[in-house]
Amino acid sequence: MQRLKEIQGEFKRLSTEVSQLKNGIDELQAAIPGVQKFINDVERDVKKWKFKTEPRLNRIQIILDVLKLDQKEQQK
Repeated sequence: MQRLKEIQGEFKRLSTEVSQLKNGIDELQAAIPGVQKFINDVERDVKKWKFKTEPRLNRIQIILDVLKLDQKEQQK
């Protein structure tokens, strides 16, 4: 009889833990759209940054190349 009460107690505890797990899973699933929106926003910002900085980097590289050529001509 004692063992039956122990099993019932363990079953209730297990049932409570499964219920808490289900609630946790539901909360995580509810958060997915917000996380996905954040990821999309970050990716968009990174693409913007790359778009804005890439032409500048190309221009800087061209300027550096010209300066190197000028320096070589001056050394001659």
